[in-house]
Amino acid sequence: MNNQTKEIMTILQEEAAEVIVEISKCLRFGISEDNLNRLNKELGDLQLMIDLLVDEEIGVTHGKIFNAKIQKIEKLMVYSNIDLSV
Repeated sequence: MNNQTKEIMTILQEEAAEVIVEISKCLRFGISEDNLNRLNKELGDLQLMIDLLVDEEIGVTHGKIFNAKIQKIEKLMVYSNIDLSV
């Protein structure tokens, strides 16, 4: 793994943790405009780092991510009560 890939993965990990923090705040304190703004910012930061990791061409691809999303949808249809018709 080269230094750039390692740095992208490190920042990606940090951004994932920051998303967790903002979700926790929404759950604890409610979905206020401020909490949603912070959550959206962190989700954007996370998405950027995912895109940068894809650009590294180490085997993480948009196609593989999309396929994983389809598999997750199928699991949610069986094991959750989430309305996926949206």
